[in-house]
Amino acid sequence: MMMNPRRKRQSFELWENQSTKSPSGSIKDNWVKIEKPIIVSLYDQSAQNQLTFGSSGARIKKYDYLGLTTNKTLIASKYQLRTDDFILSVKGVNNEGRLAQLFLEVLVNG
Repeated sequence: MMMNPRRKRQSFELWENQSTKSPSGSIKDNWVKIEKPIIVSLYDQSAQNQLTFGSSGARIKKYDYLGLTTNKTLIASKYQLRTDDFILSVKGVNNEGRLAQLFLEVLVNG
């Protein structure tokens, strides 16, 4: 089955984590909205999570959605995608193809 990324496109607000250091020395997350929205095609992958075996034993790759986008500047764990309905955290990024693959986890489901 061929995926057509244009069919499932959605516009999201892009938020970046710009960590700040408090006077006590602890690091606090500070989420800042990026001006330009990002266009992402979402595919539900929650039923297709994979069990992998590494040198440290079994490990589950857990993510809820696979996103495809032309934006290749995203870094895992530093960005969030937000709409009125839910917040998605970028758990992993693969920039090797024509489109960047985003491995997304739902944080808040409205």
